[in-house]
Amino acid sequence: MFSNWKADNAGGKSTLQFIIDMIKFLGLLSKKKKVKAKLAAAIYVNVLNNVIEVGFIEIKDFINNNNNLEDNPNLTDEDVEWFRNIIFLGNMKNLDSFFEENESVILRGFILDEMHKELPKDKQHLAIERFLDYENYFNELLIENEYAINAMAYGIFEKYNINEYQGDLFKRKNKPNPIFYNELKNLLQHFMWNWEDYLEKNKLGF
Repeated sequence: MFSNWKADNAGGKSTLQFIIDMIKFLGLLSKKKKVKAKLAAAIYVNVLNNVIEVGFIEIKDFINNNNNLEDNPNLTDEDVEWFRNIIFLGNMKNLDSFFEENESVILRGFILDEMHKELPKDKQHLAIERFLDYENYFNELLIENEYAINAMAYGIFEKYNINEYQGDLFKRKNKPNPIFYNELKNLLQHFMWNWEDYLEKNKLGF
C-alpha cells in the first residue's frame, strides 16, 4: 500500500519516510523523563565529583610518570582541588552549547550552589567568588585555545607548573610538549558531562 508514495521534492525523502521519522521523534520525546533543573544540577555535581576523585589518580600518574617530561612534578592527592576546578570550569562552559542563555544562567546558579553547599553559609559566598575568579582566568585561556578541552589542558599545564619539568626546548618556549598536551586532552575527554546523551533521555524543567 505504500508503493505509490512519491519522494519529497525538497529533500528527496519519501513522505512515508518523513512520517516514520516524525513518529520516531515524537516517540522519543514522549519517553523522556522530566527532571527539575535543580535536581539535574545535584546529579551533575555529584557524578562529576565522584569521577574527579577516582580519575585524578590516573591523571596524577600520567603527569608524574610521563616520558615527555624531564623530571617528575610529584603531584600528590592534595593537588586534586585545582583539577576539580578545571573540570567544572570546562564542563560549565559547555552549558551554552545545549541550553538557551536564560536556562544556562539558571542551571549555572544551581550548580554553583550545589558545589559549595557543604561549606558554612558565611564561606559559601567567598568560595563562589573565588570560583568566578578562576572562570575569568579560564575565559582568558579560551581566547587563545578556542575549545574548552584545550583550555582545560593548558590550565593544568600552567597551574601545576609543568613547564618547569620539561626539556630545555619546550621550557624556553613555555609551551607544552605537543605529545604530552594531546595525550592530556584525550584523558580529559573522559571527564566531560555527556549532555547530548542525557538530554536524549531527560527533559529539564526550568
